[in-house]
Amino acid sequence: MVSSELRATTDDRSASPFLPGELGPVLSAADELAGYADTDQLLRRAVELARERIGVERVGLFLRDPRAKQLLVRGTWGTGMDGETTDEHDLAHEFEPAEAQMFCNLQATGALWHCREAMLRCPQGLNGTTELGRGWLVVTPLLAARELIGVMYNDSARSRTRFDERKQLGLAVFCSLLAGLILPRRSHFRWPATAAAQQSPWVRSVLRALEENPRSSGEHLARQLSISAGHLARSFKAEVGVSLVEYRNRRLMDRFFLAVERGNGNLLNAALEAGFGSYTQFHRVYKRMFGTSPREQRGARMVTPVDAEKRSRA
Repeated sequence: MVSSELRATTDDRSASPFLPGELGPVLSAADELAGYADTDQLLRRAVELARERIGVERVGLFLRDPRAKQLLVRGTWGTGMDGETTDEHDLAHEFEPAEAQMFCNLQATGALWHCREAMLRCPQGLNGTTELGRGWLVVTPLLAARELIGVMYNDSARSRTRFDERKQLGLAVFCSLLAGLILPRRSHFRWPATAAAQQSPWVRSVLRALEENPRSSGEHLARQLSISAGHLARSFKAEVGVSLVEYRNRRLMDRFFLAVERGNGNLLNAALEAGFGSYTQFHRVYKRMFGTSPREQRGARMVTPVDAEKRSRA
């Protein structure tokens, strides 16, 4: 779980003190983590404990890669849209030096986290994300020895509940303790080989082709690779984890949201720009992915094919 939008601060909060007994779950969670010898298992359990003991809804834990020359943070574990723990080792993004310094200086300014409104996203397979709409996003730094060790993201994209300051304070204390546990281990930690490195060359070829043109059909791709469409479908799902059709629809939907973000307020035109063949196809895919219509979820006026036809006749 991560958003790439981290430029402006809308709300940097310090929080009111804990009530008696509220700190207990945080301390017990940190104590449990101290017993883990395997660092990656510690990181996974940290994500789970943030939900179980502190009560935050959806988190993503990223660590700074000390071997990278740039300010690179790489994913470890996160939370999916069904509340499950997800492998996010393939994710990574850079911070500008000013951003990293801002996180390091938060405590000195009396704040413990960085909160803002952002477009929330959920990783979906290799190099793909699903837009979840706008909402609050909190970035809590993991600081140790005056150094930025990593960040923990959290939001409420699943339930759309309001920001809870007490839970966020608990998470800030938890992240401070977690940073101390990670600091002596991080020089020895190695991210596992990425899924891309484990994929067959032809699957990588299919993924590249879909990045260039998500409308490519399975039959067309199979012919290009001189294999049967059935073999392509079975093997793609085995290696990527989702069907080729589902992956292609996710890429089309990613392009749709990018078109909308660029200012294309006409949702029909944005869908066609993304690569959907028709409004009917777009609406069907959208409703299957989000459980509601674009008009209901986004609160925007939907320009239907009938509207477009009426305008062309006017």
